[in-house]
Amino acid sequence: MIFAGGVVMRYLAIGDGLCAGTGASFLTPGFTYRHARMAEDVLKERVYVTNVARSTYRSQDILKLLEETRVKDSIKSSGIIVLSAGHQDFIAAMDKYNENNNEEEFFHSLKTCKSNIDDIIQKIKEVKLEQKDKYMLFIIGLHNPYHDNLIAKKWIKILNRQTDCMAGKKHIYAVNLYKHFKGNEDKWCTRDFLYPNNEGHLEIARKLHDLGYEAIQEGVHVNEK
Repeated sequence: MIFAGGVVMRYLAIGDGLCAGTGASFLTPGFTYRHARMAEDVLKERVYVTNVARSTYRSQDILKLLEETRVKDSIKSSGIIVLSAGHQDFIAAMDKYNENNNEEEFFHSLKTCKSNIDDIIQKIKEVKLEQKDKYMLFIIGLHNPYHDNLIAKKWIKILNRQTDCMAGKKHIYAVNLYKHFKGNEDKWCTRDFLYPNNEGHLEIARKLHDLGYEAIQEGVHVNEK
């Protein structure tokens, strides 16, 4: 592949284990790096990935990350930003619910998670507003590792509904993994269903790629929303 000299698109992956590539085999790239390679084919630019995701990060940890200068600088310089948040909150809430069967506490954790994700997205938008440049913020909605559990399904669907409602606004795009992975968990998830496997990460990259890159392509007019 040939790129124009010195042309680089910066790609920031921020979040929990999904962006960190958890579930993919050792030395096998997660969806972020696969998506970046796909983007290069369309943009005809080198896409350089910065990853500040960890499997242990809950939404409050990701929100705190945004206070760091290095992360703010990465947001400012990135044309593609991918966010995965809420997966670790959900797993922790399920573990706690299985211990105490406290439904009120379970859904309080959802309320907190939703609020944190709102704040994360708002902070990213505020940083990018200073730049006045083109960018795309992709949000990865959650799949349901406990696909036969009704209360787990309710938590996941409520959080994904929030993400889906954000999509369509200027700069914001979403992939709903619950809808996309449903019925294919055996094929696209690890044995414990907690994370995408190699094929699952490839599917996420494909779904992101299908959303296109018009909003950051040079010479393409993007309507305000």
